[in-house]
Amino acid sequence: MTTPRTYSASCHCGAIRFTFTCEEITSGRRCNCSICIRKGAVMSSNYFRPSDVEVEGEERLALYQFGDKNVNHFFCRTCGIFPFSTVASVPPDYQGPARPGDYRVNLGCVHDLDVLSLDIQVINGKAL
Repeated sequence: MTTPRTYSASCHCGAIRFTFTCEEITSGRRCNCSICIRKGAVMSSNYFRPSDVEVEGEERLALYQFGDKNVNHFFCRTCGIFPFSTVASVPPDYQGPARPGDYRVNLGCVHDLDVLSLDIQVINGKAL
């Protein structure tokens, strides 16, 4: 187990800034669902609890939801970049690790992280 570190991240224009704490980032995820394939983002492999994420500029965020509305897709009102999503709700029969309020981070927004050098797993979000 590695020592947790704090990462700094932002949207393109800097209106949204955030930090989060986790072990060293060595992997990411891409998803083939309708929104993720269009965003093209590499997302964090893990969910982060709200207590591990600090956001500045929340008033500059816009929210998009669709389908079952289980996920809050946030984007910057100024530059349009998608910095993270949060879990809005989980189905009653869900057994996974995500809890309402948990974050998934767009790793492309993380400062000094070479996203293209990460081990990237593709998940079948179309099937969810």
